[in-house]
Amino acid sequence: MHGGSFCFNLPVSLTDREADVKLLFLAEAEEHVLKALRLLLEQEPDVQIMGQARSAESLLAQVCRQSPDVILLDWNLPGLHPQRLIRTLRECCPTAQLVGLSVKPEDEKPAKEYGLDGFISKQLPAESFMASLRGILLHNRPAETL
Repeated sequence: MHGGSFCFNLPVSLTDREADVKLLFLAEAEEHVLKALRLLLEQEPDVQIMGQARSAESLLAQVCRQSPDVILLDWNLPGLHPQRLIRTLRECCPTAQLVGLSVKPEDEKPAKEYGLDGFISKQLPAESFMASLRGILLHNRPAETL
């Protein structure tokens, strides 16, 4: 099956500095997927989940107060069209990395076009999902932190 992400899949930790913890925000409409993501990410020592939302409105209300480092964004999050949501997130969280999530491979093309930093298939096994996420975070870090 196709890997489902447009990044380099590098076998490294989410960050290469021990003390550098990434603040993640989970935006996922499906409760069971949200729980699975949370369970997977809570096992990572360099990740802190700072919040979660099941709608665009809830996401924006939370992340615009305190910007996370990374937002895992369900491509079908209810509330706003993805293009408008991404534009709004870029305005209120300009430094956050936006990573789209979907079960549909055809969502990857518009995700690239709308300017997401990465895209990961929800159908990937846990290990492959984390490898894709690590690759996106490493590949898209600002130059001064490399």
